[in-house]
This record gives sequence, C-alpha cells and structure tokens, in this order.
Amino acid sequence: MDIRKSENFEDVEFNEIRGEKNITFKKYYNCKFTNCDFAETDFSYSLFSDCVFVNTNLSLSKMADTKMHGVSFVSCKIVGVDFTQISKLIIELEFRKSIILNCNFSSLDLTGTNFIDSEIKQSDFYGTILKKSKFSGSNLKDTIFENTDLREADFKNAKNYSINPLINKVKNAKFTMPDAINLLASFDVEIEY
Repeated sequence: MDIRKSENFEDVEFNEIRGEKNITFKKYYNCKFTNCDFAETDFSYSLFSDCVFVNTNLSLSKMADTKMHGVSFVSCKIVGVDFTQISKLIIELEFRKSIILNCNFSSLDLTGTNFIDSEIKQSDFYGTILKKSKFSGSNLKDTIFENTDLREADFKNAKNYSINPLINKVKNAKFTMPDAINLLASFDVEIEY
C-alpha cells in the first residue's frame, strides 16, 4: 500500500518503504512497519496508535507534535531523534533490542516505559519521569540521568549506566551486580575487590 495515498490507515502492514521524507498529518491505527528506512523523514503532526516498527531506521526523523500511543520499536535504529518534540498528551512507547543513540527524552513522562535489551548510548533523560520503567539488559553508556525520577525502575542486568543517587530519585529501583557498583561513583569512595 502506498503510504502517501491516504491520510488515515488502519490495520495496514507497510514493508520496505524507502525514500519517503514527508509523512506529515497522517493517522495510523494498528499498523506495522517492517524493514523500512525512515531516516530524516518528517512525521510531524501525525498520530500512531497501537503501531509497531520492526527492523526500521528512524534516524534523524522529525516528530513535532506527533502523537504516540501504544507504539513499539523492535530491532530499530533510532539516532538523533528529539522525542521532546512529540505530543505530551499521552505517551506510550516501548523499545526492544533497538539502537538508541544521541536521542533526547528530557522532561517527558515515560512512566512504565520499557527499554529492554537495547543499546541506549549518549542519550539524555534530564528531568524525565521513568517510574516503573524497565531498562533490563540494556547498555546505557554515556547516557545522562539528571533530576530523573527512577523510582521502582528496573535496571537488572543493565550495564554502563551512570546514575547519581544524590540528584535522581532511585527509591525501590532494582539493580544487579557488578554494574550496581556504579551507583557509588558520585560518593568519591574507594572500593577494593
């Protein structure tokens, strides 16, 4: 199906779409996007409800006032995306086995969001609400958590995170060794093995 032919799509599977740079003002309900290349695509003012992106490149895509409810990204490449531009009304996202590099999630309410088995590198979570979110199995190298609400978040088997308990809320968050030792880095203590 041609992604340009209509403004409303429901129960449609899109496969191997490439080269589309302007997909604004569209509505997608229960759609699946597989093996697509949406690098530098503008999705502004669109709605995605109960949609799944699988093995899709969304690098440098634009999402001004885009609504995302029940959207899953599985084995996707997401580089340089400013998620702070999406509609704040209702945000429901899930990331699994994806590459998330240099993305901005600052000041969003992402309560209960799953970031499972993903590479989340050099991304920003300034002032983000991540209560009950799951980062299990993810690599968080050079990702910034500052003034972030991580209460009851799950970091089991996550690695390379740098979380300062003095400037983030971490009550009842779950961590596993050996990376849990990183929580002490901000206390300027010496740890011997």
